[in-house]
Amino acid sequence: MPSVILFRPVYDPERRWAPTFPWGLMYLSAVLVERGVDVSIVDAASCPDYHDQVMRLLAAQRPVAAGITTMTGDQIRYGLEFARLVRKHSTAAIVWGGVHPSLLPAQTARHELVDYLVAGEGDYAFAELVECLARNRDPRDIPGVYVQHSGKACGSPAKGFVDLARLPEIPYELVDVERYITKRPDLGAERYFEICTSRGCPHHCGFCYIEAVHGCQWRALDAGHIVDQIKRLVKRFSLDCVLFREDNFFVSRQRVERIARQLIEDRVGIKWAGSCRIDYLERYTPDFIDLLRQSGCALLTFGVESGADRVRGLIRKEMTNDAVLRVARQVEDNGIRGSYHFMAGFPGETTYELLDTCRLIDAILRTAPKAAIRDLAVFTPYPGTGLAPECTKRGYREPDSLEGWTAMDWVNADRPWLTAAQIRLIRDAQFLIARLNHLNPVLRAWVRARWRQFIKRPRALPLPERQALALLRRARPRARRPEVPSVPSV
Repeated sequence: MPSVILFRPVYDPERRWAPTFPWGLMYLSAVLVERGVDVSIVDAASCPDYHDQVMRLLAAQRPVAAGITTMTGDQIRYGLEFARLVRKHSTAAIVWGGVHPSLLPAQTARHELVDYLVAGEGDYAFAELVECLARNRDPRDIPGVYVQHSGKACGSPAKGFVDLARLPEIPYELVDVERYITKRPDLGAERYFEICTSRGCPHHCGFCYIEAVHGCQWRALDAGHIVDQIKRLVKRFSLDCVLFREDNFFVSRQRVERIARQLIEDRVGIKWAGSCRIDYLERYTPDFIDLLRQSGCALLTFGVESGADRVRGLIRKEMTNDAVLRVARQVEDNGIRGSYHFMAGFPGETTYELLDTCRLIDAILRTAPKAAIRDLAVFTPYPGTGLAPECTKRGYREPDSLEGWTAMDWVNADRPWLTAAQIRLIRDAQFLIARLNHLNPVLRAWVRARWRQFIKRPRALPLPERQALALLRRARPRARRPEVPSVPSV
């Protein structure tokens, strides 16, 4: 029986307290297990000291392949660290997959620590590659698999997309599921877990990778399959809340309605959370929103991104500020908590447009006092995104190596098209927004007062609190748990 090791590098060392479930690796494992392959999963997000575990697996199993899944950014850095470990202590083929390799297969496959690369949905392509490696066959004809040949990356794109309904059952026994079950005090949930019921998204947001990887093709499991899955997970792991963690849960209103009605009819009795779009919810009737609440919907997350009409046109987000406020009020009036994500630092965004975003955040908090403002991410020109060419016009240069992509993130505001004053403004806004939802009512009131002082003038505030907090963290470094855990937005 051939064996493989699947590795997920940590993507945010500060969030080890609540790692997301490794759905990508679990889907790969389902196909591998069905085909008789011995699979070991190493998730650095839930096991920081994974080196000893990897060494034991390499020695005991002599795997034919070591698979690494990565997004652009820090995951590449830690993926390369794992690859060096495998190269030094094993003859296993090093196979890369995930979002970044799918966006830049030729560049990624040229790296010396990449033996093979699986681009696109690798559920079956990776299993076919493992079979070829185990039988010493040439895998170059497998669609979606890339390999170096005579100094060049050779391969062909994957054909079509996976039928989710035909995938084998997830082998949950391969991981310690308890590490991924968390509390959600903001939802009153003691055992909160993620599930995945669809892939892709039909929209064309200028900052998102999905169009480049999924071709705007949305595929989903049907309502009966989903509710049956939820009931099995609730029984097996004693869950009281699930998050639909996927690119866009609400694409089909009819599917969501069927899920909600079946949850009610079957008396599943759990809470649930998911991501929605402002323009979707604005079209929903009060009866439909009430149905969501009755079925257990406790939290909806929205990607608003900007409060400036021109910027929203640039990134192709169809909404208005009035619509955002109507939705915020409607969600809160129906007893569902709303969570809102924002971005800044778009190419060409002015200081006043950034402040328009900040003023919209303040208007949401006044309209819906229980709303959660999740963060202020910084636009990042990931490869394949619609705005990447505009960034190039403004002085940005894409990295020409795998290592060069490790510095990409959504937090740091250093962008060649931003002035020093704009970078300072973004950092001040990030500092305050991260604390707008503070659980302590006194501190929350103080932060919101500082916030309203900030939005009244287009220049940076003196924030000695930030320096004091930085000194405290340096003196006593530890990962801090945010008050409201992250939920995906669309």
